[in-house]
Amino acid sequence: MLPEIEIDYLTEDEDEKELCRCYWLLNTEEQELFDAKEKFRYTLAELSLNFRLKPRQIHNKVARFSRAYIKKSKCDLCGMPTHFLNRRNDYYANRKVYEYQPWENPVPYLCENCKDALEKRQSQKAKAKNPLQFSGKVKSIFPTSQHLQFFKQLRREEHFVYPQIAISVFLEDNNFEMLEGIENLENEIINFLICDGQGNPKKAIDFVVVNPTKELTENQKEIFYQKENLFEKIGLEYKIEFS
Repeated sequence: MLPEIEIDYLTEDEDEKELCRCYWLLNTEEQELFDAKEKFRYTLAELSLNFRLKPRQIHNKVARFSRAYIKKSKCDLCGMPTHFLNRRNDYYANRKVYEYQPWENPVPYLCENCKDALEKRQSQKAKAKNPLQFSGKVKSIFPTSQHLQFFKQLRREEHFVYPQIAISVFLEDNNFEMLEGIENLENEIINFLICDGQGNPKKAIDFVVVNPTKELTENQKEIFYQKENLFEKIGLEYKIEFS
């Protein structure tokens, strides 16, 4: 069943009301079930002939003298329409959303004002629940959201995954001479360190978010080259993953 259209008339003139009514009148006859294209009772050509107006004039008058909306599209909070229809194409674009029965689509329909107000309330609740997160004094340990998603993927595959670990944390003090000639590598971070049950490193992974061509900067190439040399010396598996 087609979602009904409701009209708010912005004129007292009966001819203008009739034009708007006919423009938005849906075809409720049985034949509409077999016609996948035309859902309205009168075509634009028929309206032009009946009201002696050009199609452009019809669209202008309908937009000026009425506000139409899908009846089911009223906001569940304030009762205002969530979306007004400018032309028939808007109806075709939006009707599928409102063909569901209430029990099939439990998500409430909200207008932009109520949606913004709801998001603000949810944001305030989140801040009250975890004020430190929104204080500007701390931030996520993950450089990007892609790093976070990759971490979740690794956690499904490995038991012990540690993010953002400095190389100096898991390198024995007496092995620091291996860093000689490898500038500032002791301060470098491994994005993900996979360990065994005793916390001993098994594999080091760097996750790189790059452009679509997967090209690294010259600085990245140099750092990764130095890391590869280091981990080869200490016998730790090292891998670079790209987003």
